[in-house]
Amino acid sequence: MPKVKSISHVVLYVNDLDKMVNFYTNVLGLIKYRENPGRMVFLTPDPQLDDHQLALAKGREGSAKLIGHIAWKVDTPAEVKEFYERFKGHGVTIDHCVSHAYTAMGNTVSCYVLDPEGNRVEVYALVAERDAARDNRPLDFEKPLNDIIAQASGLGSGVAH
Repeated sequence: MPKVKSISHVVLYVNDLDKMVNFYTNVLGLIKYRENPGRMVFLTPDPQLDDHQLALAKGREGSAKLIGHIAWKVDTPAEVKEFYERFKGHGVTIDHCVSHAYTAMGNTVSCYVLDPEGNRVEVYALVAERDAARDNRPLDFEKPLNDIIAQASGLGSGVAH
């Protein structure tokens, strides 16, 4: 049986193409790689890896939410915290912050926000060290980075083991 290796890209139909491009480029930091003016924009975090991982296409109607969320991986929990501060600075709605416990990869430090049309977007990094509980845990991004990592890993002081 053939095996899928990875996700290539996601296409979102949008109501306001300019507003969505602004969010994904100026707030999330994606690069506009190419576009069909007024109709479709292709975005990527790195044009050397892929010409697009997200495409925004004009044509969405109504307010239906079509996806659960789009997840963007960063290298470190510090970068997730930087995005959290960036989101707040841009007035982006913070949906929630959580640590997901993956079986093999480690726990995440995740921040979920809503884009201008209400789609949920996750920015996350992995924390390899963790306790054996394998629990999802809420995270308080108002705390210092070391406390956030301790919350995510379950290894910090004051965290029930």
